[in-house]
Amino acid sequence: MANRDFKDVQALERELKLIAGRVTFSSSGATVTTNAGSGFTVARDGSNPGEYIVTLTDKYTDLLHCSATYVQIAGSDTLFAQVEAHDVASAKTVEIHLVNDAGSATAPSDTDQMTFLLVLKNSSVK
Repeated sequence: MANRDFKDVQALERELKLIAGRVTFSSSGATVTTNAGSGFTVARDGSNPGEYIVTLTDKYTDLLHCSATYVQIAGSDTLFAQVEAHDVASAKTVEIHLVNDAGSATAPSDTDQMTFLLVLKNSSVK
């Protein structure tokens, strides 16, 4: 644990919430890496290779930002993570695809990982 005096994050928007996590891929899907995030689950989108759904524990007013990064551990694929869709207000989901250079969704190699950061609005008050 860091031994520092951390300060609150300040923003012009009210009630911003940050959800960050890291998942590890396997042939059976994706699992949240131990002690690497909470407030969400991640699962493969049916049988579609490279398509994953982040499901949030809570609903939020809006998604202001999502960044996701593919972390190559064992494989030799060059993949990129991109947000395809989101509905954080009712379905509580963010859909992330891992795509190759041609833009096609591609299954990640086992033990490879993805990290992400969501910036969410928790209020409609301006």
